Amino acid sequence: MKGRCCIFFLLSAAALMVFPQYKPWYNQYNFVYGTKAMSMGNAFTAVADDLTAVFWNPAGLAAMRSPEFHFAYQAERQTHDYEPQDNYAAGPDMQYNFSLNCKLEQINFFSVSVPAEFLKMKWGFAFSYFRYIPYGFKGTAEETLSFLPDNAVAETATVNFRGSEGFDVLAFTAATAINEYFALGCTVQQFFGSGTMHLQNLNQDGDIHGQYSESLRGRIFIIGMMFRPFKALSLGLTYHSASKNNFDSSLLVWEVDDLGAEVNRKVFSTLALVGIPSQYSLGAALRPARWLNLSFDYSRIYWQNATLENYYVPGSVMPYPQKDDFDSEQKNFSNLRLGMEINLPLRLFLLHLRAGWSSDKQLYADRSGQPVKINGYAAGIAFEFSRTLMLEVAYQRKKAGWTENGYFMKEQAVASHYKADLLKFSLTYRFGGIFKE
Repeated sequence: MKGRCCIFFLLSAAALMVFPQYKPWYNQYNFVYGTKAMSMGNAFTAVADDLTAVFWNPAGLAAMRSPEFHFAYQAERQTHDYEPQDNYAAGPDMQYNFSLNCKLEQINFFSVSVPAEFLKMKWGFAFSYFRYIPYGFKGTAEETLSFLPDNAVAETATVNFRGSEGFDVLAFTAATAINEYFALGCTVQQFFGSGTMHLQNLNQDGDIHGQYSESLRGRIFIIGMMFRPFKALSLGLTYHSASKNNFDSSLLVWEVDDLGAEVNRKVFSTLALVGIPSQYSLGAALRPARWLNLSFDYSRIYWQNATLENYYVPGSVMPYPQKDDFDSEQKNFSNLRLGMEINLPLRLFLLHLRAGWSSDKQLYADRSGQPVKINGYAAGIAFEFSRTLMLEVAYQRKKAGWTENGYFMKEQAVASHYKADLLKFSLTYRFGGIFKE
């Protein structure tokens, strides 16, 4: 938040309590597409058997033999707290507290597909909409600086925020089965906007507002491969290309006086350049029994190549999406994920029970310079009422703890605690097979 708050301070000519450099601001990447994928710990590269394949592995679309419609609704809650920090150095004793609470509720994935057959091969095509990196949060970040032992003397700054932090994506996908063992697919992700974020800063200097609107124009290619050497084994590979594109941003700032009137309104704009990093994923899916599916994923994302250039300061180069929020540099990192699914045919419907585990390293580092690791545990259930209709529900809990540099003295270690709860619902409707399996 330091980058934005510093800009806000300079432009508004008001005294703000700027958040310390090491505090996070939505820097958890948030690639959570699909209820089935989330309930299986996002170990989905070699599974990719629903329309979220357009992101996880486009090659999976080639196996779909009927037109489909799919959408997913997601609700998420995040809390991020830091243990109180005391300063007993020369001068008045002080204590520092910080906490971040936010939520997200939205339809974050929508897709339609249609199969085809030509050139003696099976094809699948899909048109999709989804959101890239955290998007649409509402919440509060609060920091308090207290003078000890008189805690009544405290300086508190609260930022209330709502709006968008991420990119809207329209995607077109084409996939083909070369033969019964091998399939290829490609998704073109077209970025077309990122919405508006509103920040309200309340502190001892007053009520100050900032509202910025940002838009990215660019695209990323996702290339996927699916290989089935045996009926019970699938291997998947995906590659997400890097890109560097124009990033338009406009900032509106104003203050609210004692009478509630808006004063000192100012508008600023900039044309920046965003670099989105490349990534790849490897996966394996095994079916040891007709009723059991197991999956494994390994992925790597090159966040050190993610940059934001000329963002309101000509010639500046900041890491994206951190925007100088941390002392440490962004890190390249890898993820490990495991998933399972149990299929139980009942009298009225087919029941799917799912579970997953993930260990996702983050683009920011802890006090020792190692990427922060967030562990996730997931479970889900799906009701497949017929070949045409399926309802799915999934829940995921994510937790992490690490140490960072202190607020008063960098050599002081401070414990950080992160927790998130995600709940997702989705509906899939198939219009009936138009080709033989």
